[in-house]
Amino acid sequence: MDLRDPASGPTAVHFVSLGCPKNRLDTEVMIGSLALGGFAVAERIEDADVAVVNTCSFIESAREESIQAILDVCELKQGGGLRAVVVAGCLPQRYAGEIAKELPEVDAFVGTGDFPRLPEILGEALAGRGGVYVEAGRTHLYDETDPRVLIGPAHSAYVKLSEGCDRVCAFCAIPGIRGRFQSRTAESLVAEARQLAGLGVKEINLVAQDSTSWGKDLPGRPRLHTVLAELDRVEGLEWIRLLYLYPTAVSDELLDVLAAGKRLLPYVDVPLQHASDRLLRAMKRGTTADRQRELVARLRSRVPGLTLRTTFIVGFPGETDVDFDELCEFVRQSRFDRMGVFRYSDEEGTAAFAYEGKVPRAVARARHRELTRIQREIMGEKLAAQVGTEATVLVDSDVPDKAHGRLASQAPEIDGVVFLKGAARRGELVRTRITGVHGADLAGDVG
Repeated sequence: MDLRDPASGPTAVHFVSLGCPKNRLDTEVMIGSLALGGFAVAERIEDADVAVVNTCSFIESAREESIQAILDVCELKQGGGLRAVVVAGCLPQRYAGEIAKELPEVDAFVGTGDFPRLPEILGEALAGRGGVYVEAGRTHLYDETDPRVLIGPAHSAYVKLSEGCDRVCAFCAIPGIRGRFQSRTAESLVAEARQLAGLGVKEINLVAQDSTSWGKDLPGRPRLHTVLAELDRVEGLEWIRLLYLYPTAVSDELLDVLAAGKRLLPYVDVPLQHASDRLLRAMKRGTTADRQRELVARLRSRVPGLTLRTTFIVGFPGETDVDFDELCEFVRQSRFDRMGVFRYSDEEGTAAFAYEGKVPRAVARARHRELTRIQREIMGEKLAAQVGTEATVLVDSDVPDKAHGRLASQAPEIDGVVFLKGAARRGELVRTRITGVHGADLAGDVG
């Protein structure tokens, strides 16, 4: 199909990308495939012929956000502003049959396994022959040969280690959405890291549903620390950050590589989810509160200057006041550097969906507020202790009066920023004196 109108040029596509960094990376791969397929990318939806909404369906709030975004885009189509609307990613992968009936104004639904076919699918949709393109249990795992267009800062990128998950956590719907675990090869990862460095990328953030399982499905069953050591040698990169480590699979070899790395940052994200033994069993996490305390101590003792991020779930079925008190005390004792708190979301297809003892939403909200308050106090003390120190900042924005960047201890989009005074260019690493605290952010003087 000829996608070019002699009068107006190539068909323009606008993306709405929702959810986690892994979704954003999928969006970048889809944009790359469209660019090769003769489409143009429109930064503003008002300039687009087609809109693609890359959705998230991990928890209820994410689904609600995705549905609202789809409805907003469909309104533009009904008003004559768009020729077609495509819904992609986790929502159609999980609920294709249902949402196709509920949203007849959508021209095509694309699951997580058919991203590379998007140019062909858009052509069909524009010809009035769209449909549902979802293959159960299959997710496309991109590699260094896939076209990709970075949509964030040119100096920072995400790299996906693997796709899918084989864990059996009772609260998690990811295995049913993203399928079985599959690793990229070390050669593919190193090749992509070199490509990104050649484009001027200074920072890569390694993501996966379960980074610590990397290699288990590859010949010879290599371990995560081996590929990290190879990535640490890629010239041109400055920072390599590792996210999403499963707490029962953090090896001493992994910690040794992190501690000795030249480019690997002393930063880990280990979702612990709770600190009550009873709830950890119900969550099917394969660990205990004492083992988690030992893990926290081991992480800090073996990796100097470590930034430790974690997440917890409140309101899980059966959670009592005693369980919650244990969690609060665990957080007070552990003093995490970064922490996310989520309210339990009752997800069909998970083991916990059938559990009795559902916690009222009002109680879950109150527990969320309290645990967040405790961590806010801890974070405030930790940030205040940085005032007067000097550190290296990666500059994300050099817009006058809005310049900001991040410390090695601040992952993109989730850990706050450092607001900067002084001359700094986007993409540079600059020495900065920390001068103040603004909520979850810091302020600093460059030079």
